[in-house]
Amino acid sequence: MIQPDAAPPIRKLDALDLRLLDELRRNARTSAEELSRVLALSRPAVRDRMRRLERLGILVGYTIVVDWEALGYPILAFIWVRTGSGNCDEHARSVMALSNDAAVVDECHRVTGEWCLLVKVHARTSRDLADLLDAIRESPQVSATATTLALSTDRRSDFRTA
Repeated sequence: MIQPDAAPPIRKLDALDLRLLDELRRNARTSAEELSRVLALSRPAVRDRMRRLERLGILVGYTIVVDWEALGYPILAFIWVRTGSGNCDEHARSVMALSNDAAVVDECHRVTGEWCLLVKVHARTSRDLADLLDAIRESPQVSATATTLALSTDRRSDFRTA
């Protein structure tokens, strides 16, 4: 659950705001009617809180969770990328552009430490992953990569808390 001390400095959020955010994080498609029942608020009050959180820049979008395996991408890999020089943001954009029908670059994070980028990839086959790795390594700015395969995934939304 989101903790009150994690609230932005703009304004302290109350317990209902935090519960609302927690419910939406679990399922962004939860109806205002269901949220009003869970939070013991009227539907208009729920909508008002959501609009206020949007105005404050706390709620910035609503999303879905894709079952990549059901789409035919059973391989989930994380690729650490070390670059030799240049702008890491440009490298991240070029790695994102390597997505194709066989291997999808889902996320690319600029990170601190020994590595420059952490790339999340979904692939149809190990050969498709290998081809994407080769494409990443072909960049003259890439000096090294390391790949980790995920065996399973648990999401916060998989664990309902009281």
